[in-house]
Amino acid sequence: MNTIESIFFFILALSLLVLVHEWGHYYVARRGGVRVLRFSIGFGPELLGFTKGDTRWSVCAIPFGGYVKFAGDNPEEGREGASDEFLSKGVGIRSAIVVAGQLMNYILAILLYGAVLWAEGIRVFPEPRIGSVVEESLADGMGIQVDDLITAVNGKPVTDLLEVDSELAKVEDSIPFTLTVDRAGQSVELTGKLNPDEPVFGVSFYAPPLVGGVRRASPAWNAGLREGDKIVAVDGTPVDRWSSLQEMISDRPEVAVALDFERDGTVLQTTVTPEGEKVSDGDGGMETVGRIGILQHIEKESVGPMAALAGGTKQVWALTRGVLELIPRLPGMIFSALFMGADDGGLGGPVRMAQMFGDAARWGLLSFLTLMAFISTQLAIFNLLPIPVLDGGHLALYAVEVIMRRPPPLRVRIILQQIGFALLLLLMLSVTVMDIGRAFG
Repeated sequence: MNTIESIFFFILALSLLVLVHEWGHYYVARRGGVRVLRFSIGFGPELLGFTKGDTRWSVCAIPFGGYVKFAGDNPEEGREGASDEFLSKGVGIRSAIVVAGQLMNYILAILLYGAVLWAEGIRVFPEPRIGSVVEESLADGMGIQVDDLITAVNGKPVTDLLEVDSELAKVEDSIPFTLTVDRAGQSVELTGKLNPDEPVFGVSFYAPPLVGGVRRASPAWNAGLREGDKIVAVDGTPVDRWSSLQEMISDRPEVAVALDFERDGTVLQTTVTPEGEKVSDGDGGMETVGRIGILQHIEKESVGPMAALAGGTKQVWALTRGVLELIPRLPGMIFSALFMGADDGGLGGPVRMAQMFGDAARWGLLSFLTLMAFISTQLAIFNLLPIPVLDGGHLALYAVEVIMRRPPPLRVRIILQQIGFALLLLLMLSVTVMDIGRAFG
């Protein structure tokens, strides 16, 4: 049932994202006086459809994508030379039509992120108190201890986790830096160096063992845990922080665990068997850890719609910057994952996306919408890459047309499209192989 659910929610989300993207192309084309022959969600044989005006609206059998067909948009096909044909329009109008799809994906992402922030509130970052320290990590070597409260980074005062992250991001590799911590009322200064070969700092910050969400049909859900519960003991051992709870559950895959939890002032008991999940062990291998399907509680404060939209815009911008920084490393990451056994860094294809949307739906509507916003942003960026057959490839050819004062020769465009199609096919095959490898461990 989980597989069927995942496929359903993946197709639903992808269809909505494609609908919004193609609507952008369609709307600007119509405003620009271009005749639209077909608006299709999916490819292949038509399942449903109707004709309105000049346009055939279709839902087709293969749901992985969609397209808008304009009159006179293919120089290889016969053209009448009518003024409402795509290629009869100037570069400016054609470029606007192409960009409109990406713009709609960005607008959708901002609206979705904004809606989630309006419904949930914006995160309130807690004080930077250490919850746990990984043995033999940089933090351990610096002498950081559990319950230390970070008060300054390189002499600059910090009051919450966001400020700590911001200041640590400014620290250069192999350059000494200092952390000032409050340890049982005493100020202690610690020194360390970031190692580019060991990017993990090695701490988790304190958070109470409060359940912030429960995935539907998960072990925790089936055991009766719900959002707002406070877990106070695991197999009779008291827990007072999220990091301890996480560690104890992770160490017990496929082993029944007794949980004591507090709900509305009453301590209740239940038994849960963590699912085994394979994750990277940090040394190029894999290990199995326990998961019960709960999220950590995060403090949030309510915001109005305008502040939520502003927050959504910031999230989209931050995601865009992150993806743009990642793109140059993608070929190396894929090669290393396929042929050298390196961690895949979360990369994946349709199978992984289906799993992600299925999991998000089981976490709830807001998680599903958040993932849609995330994928919508990535689709916008990916489509703008200057690869022939993608929208970015069309824009690159239009730029050449402006510079040369004429379109590139038809034969050149055909060859470039074939190269672009081959690159996309290679990418899809690569990520699908990664999906299969992940599925069979």
